Amino acid sequence: MRLPSASSSHPARGRTPHRNGNGKPKLNKVEQLKLRKSPLGLIHDIYRWADEGFDAIPPEYYDLFKWHGFFYRKQTPGFFMLRMRISNGIVNSTQLRAIAELSRDYGRGVGDLTTRQNIQLRWITIEDMPAIIEKLQAVGLGSEQTGMDNFRNVTGCPLTGLTRHEMIDTRQLTAATALSLLGPEFENIPRKFNISINGCRLDCTHAQSNDIGLTPAIGRMGNREVPGFNVVVGGHMGSRNPHLALPLDLFVRPSQVTAFCRAVLTVFRDSGNRAVRGKARLWYLIDKWGLDRFRDEVTKVYGDKVPSAGACQLYAEPDPLEQDHVGVHPQIQEGLSYVGMVVPTGRITAEQLFALAGLADEYGSREIRLTNDQNVIIPNVPDRRLDELLAEPLLDEWSPSPSGVVRGLVTCTGIDHCHFALNDTKGISLAIARKLEERLPDRDRVVRLNVSGCVHACGRHRLTEIGLEATRLRQDGSVIDGFNIFEGGCLGEDARLGDETHRKATIEETTELLADAFAKRYQSDAVPDAVLNTIPA
Repeated sequence: MRLPSASSSHPARGRTPHRNGNGKPKLNKVEQLKLRKSPLGLIHDIYRWADEGFDAIPPEYYDLFKWHGFFYRKQTPGFFMLRMRISNGIVNSTQLRAIAELSRDYGRGVGDLTTRQNIQLRWITIEDMPAIIEKLQAVGLGSEQTGMDNFRNVTGCPLTGLTRHEMIDTRQLTAATALSLLGPEFENIPRKFNISINGCRLDCTHAQSNDIGLTPAIGRMGNREVPGFNVVVGGHMGSRNPHLALPLDLFVRPSQVTAFCRAVLTVFRDSGNRAVRGKARLWYLIDKWGLDRFRDEVTKVYGDKVPSAGACQLYAEPDPLEQDHVGVHPQIQEGLSYVGMVVPTGRITAEQLFALAGLADEYGSREIRLTNDQNVIIPNVPDRRLDELLAEPLLDEWSPSPSGVVRGLVTCTGIDHCHFALNDTKGISLAIARKLEERLPDRDRVVRLNVSGCVHACGRHRLTEIGLEATRLRQDGSVIDGFNIFEGGCLGEDARLGDETHRKATIEETTELLADAFAKRYQSDAVPDAVLNTIPA
């Protein structure tokens, strides 16, 4: 077996299959920009512009900052968002305090947890960037290649190494894979790329939504049964044409994971669509070639035979009360438990992060886990100290036992910080959830509600039982906030994307429709129709 290597340090200058009538490469505007300026080389300019000020930055280079984790936002001229790389969502208390300090000192004390086990901060200036880069490096963190045409945070089960549902510990696999992909070799792929390496039978990382999704399986090596992963490829949720990942009918052992992911990235880098940006995701290459050819190309680059898929070890119908890892649950380590807390809409403050770090030190093992549902976990809490932890003030804000409505709420950033979003997804959806939980207060049933501010689907609104996509509509001569409503999405053996059931519903109509739908699912015997018809807007 050999590790795939790049044909050049800047692949777009090499092989490109899309050409115009003159035989020259036909590239979209972003590809042309990457040819003019190596994105990773921008780091030297960042330090120079930090001295010269924001006005010295050529506007055409704003997007290239994303290779270094800084995202320019039109809503906040002169300011950037910072996105870090936190493989598998695992940080220690020293790292979390550093992030809290960055938020306090440079980011106006606010931030967001993401659906890829990550943290984003706001209000960063060019003058602050060198100090931020160096502070992250000092605690073993970074922000390189977290946006645009790069691989995103490599996700894994947030309880890896702790849970009875796990078959393979993924901590080292996610970290090693991320490290192997950083740098010039993969700085220029055609579009963003999501990887999930999940050894948990609960599929808490939503494998079918990723470009590469690895899920636990049992394969055969000669006469032996061995643990490893089955592979799905090509998932993407954004745009009006989302797709769930398809089974590649391959089985990889843990020792093969990093090299295999590199092989897939190499094929995508060298053969992906660089002419039409809207069709540049991995799915479109698979759709063009077909799975058989794609599989052949990947195994050719991988350099060794890869066996067919093994026996899937995912639960067909995972318990929703365990899949999100919220609450107090025993670990496989005797006498220890983890405490999963809901962070409503994923919005955080520096003070809350400082408090979380302190609780991890006092009650746990100085470790914090971030989940794919924008929540947090303190692991390794001695059972004898659980009552003390549960009495801490932070757990009044971030409850381990919230209502099912708030527990299942996932949202994107919203219009305040994203120029694609059409409304304040966090504020509006939390207000809706608070109204719904007055009528649906149960804590032993999870009400899945995912909210996206636009078609890019950062809130994964088509993967869940009910999803909202922000829209704008006219009412009485005014343009107001509203949502398109999707129902029926699910992952697993019978995976499907949710279908649009209501278009351009007002906030009031959305609240009423959701109350009706969730009540029928969870409390049809307990909530009379007369009550449903009086739910406040």
